Amino acid sequence: MKRISSFIPNIVMLFVLAACMLSCQKTDMRELNKETGPLALSASAEQLMLDQRKAFETALELTWTTGSNQGTNSALEYTLSVARKSNPSANPVVEPLGKAVLARSYTTGELNALLIGQLQGAPGEEIELVAKVIAEVTMDGTRDSAVFELRATPYEPVSETLYLVGDAAPNGWSADAATPLVASNETPGLFTWQGTLTAGEFKLLTTLGQFSPSYNRGASAEMLVLRTADDQPDDKFVIESTGNYIVTVDLLELTITIAPGSEPLYDQLWLLGDAVPTGWDIQAPTPMRVDSSNLFVFNYYGMMNAGEFKIPTATGDFNTDYFMPLENHQDISLDGMQLVPGGNPDYKWKIDQAGPYKVTLDMEQLTIAIRPFVPYTEIWMVGDASPVGWNIDNPHPMTPDPTDPYVFTYEGPMNAGEFKFPLATGNWGADFFMPEVNGAGPGSTRMKFVPKGEPDFKWKIERAGTYRIVINQLLETISIERR
Repeated sequence: MKRISSFIPNIVMLFVLAACMLSCQKTDMRELNKETGPLALSASAEQLMLDQRKAFETALELTWTTGSNQGTNSALEYTLSVARKSNPSANPVVEPLGKAVLARSYTTGELNALLIGQLQGAPGEEIELVAKVIAEVTMDGTRDSAVFELRATPYEPVSETLYLVGDAAPNGWSADAATPLVASNETPGLFTWQGTLTAGEFKLLTTLGQFSPSYNRGASAEMLVLRTADDQPDDKFVIESTGNYIVTVDLLELTITIAPGSEPLYDQLWLLGDAVPTGWDIQAPTPMRVDSSNLFVFNYYGMMNAGEFKIPTATGDFNTDYFMPLENHQDISLDGMQLVPGGNPDYKWKIDQAGPYKVTLDMEQLTIAIRPFVPYTEIWMVGDASPVGWNIDNPHPMTPDPTDPYVFTYEGPMNAGEFKFPLATGNWGADFFMPEVNGAGPGSTRMKFVPKGEPDFKWKIERAGTYRIVINQLLETISIERR
């Protein structure tokens, strides 16, 4: 009996504790359902004059209060819209934002694109806007809304692409194969390019394949002028002597600088030895390929025999200078190398296993990579120019050549846009095949293996249509033909 009587108070205590917990929980529910006041929307500014120089900076931030869930203990989902005040129902920009989102910010570039795009504003003209946030109770669909009025003036954006064309440029006067400059990710309107310019003239195109509009020489050799019609002056920039140059263009300031670049020691290199196709023929050694995006880097892609090789800096003379390993028959997994005047001592690399190889030499870093190559059995295409868009989880497969493990082909429709070749699916950090120069188009003949996809270069298709694209993953070549 004592055991039973002593157990009863414990049971009573458990019920008391449970009741307390339920009571506390009930109180918390009432607190959760407490009215929090009406929904209110505010903005960081009421009037905006947008400036492309600040394209990457925040121009506008909209914030709102939580609003009330009407005592339902239900979550709130928010939707934001921005429309023209004169006709809010005409093409508003609507963004479902989901739960627990109480702010939305816009960069200057993002807001400008919205204003002159979907809202059809005119650059330089002020637009009256109304922003509206809707809070919807997910349990029963009850809605509350708040609005804020503001004014904004958009700008006419400068071109996002720029190309060199002329007899001084790498690809001459071909507008279809004009050489792209690289747009800055930090400074709006800024473009740069480094490479070899020959004695002659050039100007700058905004669109691949079109000679107009173009940026030409202005009042001085440091100034630009936008040329939009054939009857306007067609003055060009003049290169007096062939050499390596750095070209920097600011489309917002309408300025250009053409400065001498750092010169690589050699603009041609070769492989020499019984490990390479041409053997020990110093008159015609096997050429390496300079990387057009980095003139200090040279590559060889192809078959190698079991044997030795070294890298001469000139042909026709065995006593020339050579790039050689740090010691004779250095392990090919090591990346060190040296420049040996006259080739003495006569060190060489040694290939033990014949097969496909990729050799990359960097004169600036004095490094070399010698990699046996195993072909990929699957390669894909991704990008808004491709049939599947930017879907990395399900990119479009390239078709392997049944007779050549290195060759893959795609033939079919392509949209105007960009594309590249991932070597795995589901991961933007995977390895890719990309162009040597960002924005290369149908005239491109080269591609390169890019570990982890950085830097993120892409090919660009200007004209939608049916295309045949053929790549060779060993030789790192590409053909892009419009049918």
